[in-house]
Amino acid sequence: MSEIKTFRAASLEAAMELVRQDLGEEAVILQSREVAQNRLLTWLKAKTEIEVTAGIGSRWERAAIDFSNSAGLDLESLNEEPLNSSEEQNEPALESIESEDKTQEPTRLSALEERLNSIQSMLEQMGQQQIVSSSVDVPVELFDLYAELIDVDLDESLARDLIYRLRQEAGALISEQPDRARHLLTGMVERELNCSGPIQVVAQQQKVVALVGPTGVGKTTTIAKLAANFRLRDGIKMGLVTVDTYRIAAVEQLRTYAEIIDLPMKIVTSPQEMQQAMDELSDMDLVLIDTAGRSPKDELKIKELKQLLAAANVDEVHLVMSLTASMKSLLSTARNFARADVTSLILTKLDEADSLGAVLSLNRELNLPVSYLTTGQNVPDDIEPALYDRLARLILGRDVLH
Repeated sequence: MSEIKTFRAASLEAAMELVRQDLGEEAVILQSREVAQNRLLTWLKAKTEIEVTAGIGSRWERAAIDFSNSAGLDLESLNEEPLNSSEEQNEPALESIESEDKTQEPTRLSALEERLNSIQSMLEQMGQQQIVSSSVDVPVELFDLYAELIDVDLDESLARDLIYRLRQEAGALISEQPDRARHLLTGMVERELNCSGPIQVVAQQQKVVALVGPTGVGKTTTIAKLAANFRLRDGIKMGLVTVDTYRIAAVEQLRTYAEIIDLPMKIVTSPQEMQQAMDELSDMDLVLIDTAGRSPKDELKIKELKQLLAAANVDEVHLVMSLTASMKSLLSTARNFARADVTSLILTKLDEADSLGAVLSLNRELNLPVSYLTTGQNVPDDIEPALYDRLARLILGRDVLH
């Protein structure tokens, strides 16, 4: 029989994470409800938690256990408790019948089978739907879609908002055409997104674009991918500038790419040198600037960065962030780098992220469009413009990374 456990946490998302850690990805949510925390000071208003009951086992076992929970039955004890309450004190457990009284086995097995068949019949009449507590306010018919949103690490409040709107928009389609309801949800996620698309370059109208961000997010590799595509694929006349003089390896890496692609490259350390570099690259249609990784909490370094970018008279500032970071870290980074006049986001390491739900939450929390996605280390491949339909499918786990 399935293993059933109960978990409590401050939110449904946190409770489901506990379920995954303890029971694994095959766990099935049997029931969820809102409960009050135990308080030592009883006169204070009790806070609430989400209690989730989950189990693992075959599909039939899951459905039977789910129903038994709602009906007050204990299937785990069917092998131990007598089926006839009048014989409760005298009748042996089912497990010991074979050794103690083989003549009773057919009768007891028949009774057990009849009871289980009765439960199965009732489940079939109910459509074998999981019982979901109304305390979490998620429509039963949309619980599977809600669980999918939580599973891709979408913020719980955002997931609930999408589900409520889907119920209003889909109406009868929810039960009559589930695939259509799923399609509508994808469209709703698309409308939540904010994408700027790729960098637009016009001949003889110089555009200066800088990439900023914390250390370790892949700025230099991303610059190399962009440069290779603009120069080799699109034939854009362009140059590179780096101010990442803190990491010699990063400068040499970019210099190697510049030589391979046959691009002019300038190294600067001050606003004055930046102005001089831009003068020397004035005939280029596109200039990409690679900056040193800086801690988003280092206000002095962010101020220096802003001065360098002002000297370059940049048109666009793309904040590069890795989706392997936590949502809290991503938001903190974005808010601190906002002082550098960030205009859009480049999201990297999608291939290393467990899920992409954070993209939607970032779009809602920040007034910044996504320009590019990177999906690996290969140069010039593994980078693509952020497109609404593609990004929505990736977030929902309905598309694959190339």
